[in-house]
Amino acid sequence: MPFQLTHHFGALALTAVIDALVASIAWQRRGATLARTYFSLMMVAASVYATVSALEAGSVRLSDKIFWSTLEYVGSGGIIIFFLLFTSAFTHGHSRFKARLLVKLSLLPLLNLLIVATNNWHHLIWTAIVFDPVQSNVAVYKHGLGYFWVVGCIYLYVLRGMQLLARTAFSGAALQRKQAQLLILGSLFPFIGSALYSLDITPTGLNLTPMSFMATGVFFFWALFRMGAFDALPIARGMVIEHLRDGVLVVDLRHRIIDINPKGQLLTGLSSDCVGRSLHTVLSHLPELLQNYDQVIEVAVDLWLHAKHPRYITVQISPLLDYQGRLHGRLLVLHDITARYQAEVELRQANDCLQQQLEKIEFLQTKLQHQASRDQLTELFNRHYLNEILPPELQRAKQAGYSIGFMMLDIDHFKRINDTFGHRAGDLVLQAFSQIISQQIRSTDIPCRLGGEEFLLVLPGITLEAAWERAECIRQAFENSAIQWAESEVKTTVSGGIAIFPDHGTNDDDLLHAADLALYASKHSGRNQITCFNPVMKQSAES
Repeated sequence: MPFQLTHHFGALALTAVIDALVASIAWQRRGATLARTYFSLMMVAASVYATVSALEAGSVRLSDKIFWSTLEYVGSGGIIIFFLLFTSAFTHGHSRFKARLLVKLSLLPLLNLLIVATNNWHHLIWTAIVFDPVQSNVAVYKHGLGYFWVVGCIYLYVLRGMQLLARTAFSGAALQRKQAQLLILGSLFPFIGSALYSLDITPTGLNLTPMSFMATGVFFFWALFRMGAFDALPIARGMVIEHLRDGVLVVDLRHRIIDINPKGQLLTGLSSDCVGRSLHTVLSHLPELLQNYDQVIEVAVDLWLHAKHPRYITVQISPLLDYQGRLHGRLLVLHDITARYQAEVELRQANDCLQQQLEKIEFLQTKLQHQASRDQLTELFNRHYLNEILPPELQRAKQAGYSIGFMMLDIDHFKRINDTFGHRAGDLVLQAFSQIISQQIRSTDIPCRLGGEEFLLVLPGITLEAAWERAECIRQAFENSAIQWAESEVKTTVSGGIAIFPDHGTNDDDLLHAADLALYASKHSGRNQITCFNPVMKQSAES
């Protein structure tokens, strides 16, 4: 068989050597991991693919090139079969070889190989094969529809493998996520190499597909062996389960316990002898847990474990599904929250105590605020409150443009009542007058006791005439009232003066002074009457 060494042959031969080296290293380090076995076989297939591609590139006769090109499909078919087996084992953690799966995955590549081998009959793969007139010893393959069918099958296998890897890249453990991301990146090279070759844009007609699988293998090797912990992963997983702070019970479809870790034994009071026994039998003392289990409720349930040392735990029940979504059992995770529960109880007790203290403080604050703004005897507002409320009230009236009435009232001959009947009777008179005021005013009015027997009513939004009528009602009601004291009846009258904002003043001092002058006029005119302020009163007082 005539043979010629070319740069194509050299590049492909180097690819074959590298693939074989990677396969050898992976095989020696494969241990008990099925994914590594599939990876090693995938790299063997890649080495075969690169080898026959190199032989095709170095062959001189066209018949020899066709022979080696046909064998290339043996290598490419093996690559995609073991690639899909590898990604499935890596993603789902398969540890046992499944012959049926291998047979199913081999059917399509074998069909493609048959189509290639019988190309002389139908020319579906290569419609014509000729030597390149420019580059010596380079065959140009004119591809038919069958070739694109084969390429589509390769893409289908690779895409399915990438889909499996994508699951792990998003939902796997931290190490597996990083590995899966590198594996996905490595899986892109066959797409690029095949596309470049199919579109006839490869440099000097070189078939980059074999070398693209070499790049894939190198990326896979780095992801699996150089990132660390792959050999130790199954062992580490077992150690993690054994040393978990949470209890773990694995139950099969017949409701038998098939595994329980030490923490699970501690929390449930069971021993390792419970393995193989029915869950309903060994956990009959936990009816709440079994009820959730029987009803296939997957939410956590809280319950007490009345053991030697009572514990409060949550139990999460989850299904055990394989990569095809088939149910194989259920997983029970028991989390001890006794310390948290006790802390929550203590916190609730402390919160209840604090709430009671806050309510007491709020009550005292309200009471203190009430005492600070109210007159203790009459329950009307005091002078302190009046001094705080008047300036903002006048400002609002000025901005909104409404009037405010100031009604100053003074009980007539109050000192005579105290001297005749005593201060206790005088207090009753003040309280009775305060009740009359409260009955005659609106909710927006502000009644205040200025001191002694003197009172002030601030009436927002009222005219002078309406304020006088209101004062008259209060005066008449008080005149018609009487206080029973011992065997006597105590009666008296009240005098009043009215001023209006803004007609009689624009600040509190001027308005109070105007109302006081009007009150003085009522007293001077014989008492028991209501007088409205006018400017003459101010002139008389100043003179």
